Amino acid sequence: MGGAVVPEAAAGAVEVVAPPVHRSGSFAGNGRLDLLARDAATAELFVFPHRGVWDGAKTFGEPVKVGEGFDNVLWLGAGDFTGNGYADVVVISTDEQALVYLNQGGLNGMDTFAAPLRFGGKLPEVTYDTIALGDLTGDGRADIIGRLQGTGEVHRIINRSAAGGQEMFAPPAPFAVLDPSDIPVGLADVTASGYEDLLVLHAGGELSALEVYAGGRGEDGEPAGGAVSHRLGGGWGFETNRVITLTDIDGDGHPDLLCLLHDGTLVVHRHSGAFDAGAPAATFLPPVPLGDGFGRFDIIS
Repeated sequence: MGGAVVPEAAAGAVEVVAPPVHRSGSFAGNGRLDLLARDAATAELFVFPHRGVWDGAKTFGEPVKVGEGFDNVLWLGAGDFTGNGYADVVVISTDEQALVYLNQGGLNGMDTFAAPLRFGGKLPEVTYDTIALGDLTGDGRADIIGRLQGTGEVHRIINRSAAGGQEMFAPPAPFAVLDPSDIPVGLADVTASGYEDLLVLHAGGELSALEVYAGGRGEDGEPAGGAVSHRLGGGWGFETNRVITLTDIDGDGHPDLLCLLHDGTLVVHRHSGAFDAGAPAATFLPPVPLGDGFGRFDIIS
């Protein structure tokens, strides 16, 4: 389940199954990026709070239960939709309702989130087969990108901060065009340019950072020039990973990749701290285990 689950492929398209990709946020509002996870069997939500230091398997604390009844989820992700520093949760339900659960001011168990607010049906009234979160305008609020189902056309949907209302998000606008066999799986500043890059999974399991803003960025999050693609290496496909989560596990300001393997092991590929366009495959370091008890979760954000 999640932002990179690909439904039935369109006629003539190459079907690629990507690992779900989400993005972590700070539920306690302390700037430390926690993990949100859904138990596949019980439909409960848990937050694993970041302890504040990078310490391998001890980086995250014991899980805190924050929600129940999340069984009708088509996609779920964490992000700060209001710009107040606290991570909220957005859900696309199986009946195509778009809901936001706003953080009430910290990590407080079952009182962490307010009642869900509906801000639309399909997000928006078109069908996307992937969704990802990122700040495309630099205003501190999470925006959305989605790939139009069965195509390589990726739209940006900018957060206008009308939290909970029908006008919360602007109408979709062009963001990037990929090959139909490519899947956009997340947004993060991999290239250290100051702008969000689009992570793209290719049919053979290779991952690329598409530098969408290589030519700069407009006020409404529009790319001001052509994009540049950087291949980050192979082995990232569904055959290896059940889930990929974007986070900053060591607090160095660079995005790291958490991967849930099929045996239930959670590992982190830390960002090296530098990006060399001549050797992009060196961007992420070899995996380090974070624990082996995560097999019951099908969403980690």
